[in-house]
Amino acid sequence: MKLKNFILTIATVGFLSCGCSTIQEIVGDSNTLLAGPCADLTIDEAFFLHEEAKSGFAKYLNSREDHRLYDAFYTASDSRSVAQSVSQCWDRRVSHFNAMKNLEELNNNLARVLIRNMPDEDPGQMVLVYRDKYARLMHR
Repeated sequence: MKLKNFILTIATVGFLSCGCSTIQEIVGDSNTLLAGPCADLTIDEAFFLHEEAKSGFAKYLNSREDHRLYDAFYTASDSRSVAQSVSQCWDRRVSHFNAMKNLEELNNNLARVLIRNMPDEDPGQMVLVYRDKYARLMHR
């Protein structure tokens, strides 16, 4: 009788432990859900967007298609916004803050270069300025 109870107890513990591990796999560990690397993922995404903006600018330089320039500008802006959102992560550290500041500076510098390469809003105005200077120079 004692052997039966012992085997039944072992079998019950075995089934319960298998069941609990299966439930844990389905539900997930609550500690890992709360301790997700929010700040790391956010900074990684911001760096990825910055690299995409740089490659978009390189594609613009190769093709001279204006839409690539605008895409690169908006991607740099998105990278900056994502980097700033790291302040909403609960697991942020000083290294994340420094990475955010670096990304802001990198994206601001990239945006300046992109804006310098953007086409003029009204090229006719520039032609008028040069024509007026040409007329004054040639018709003295």
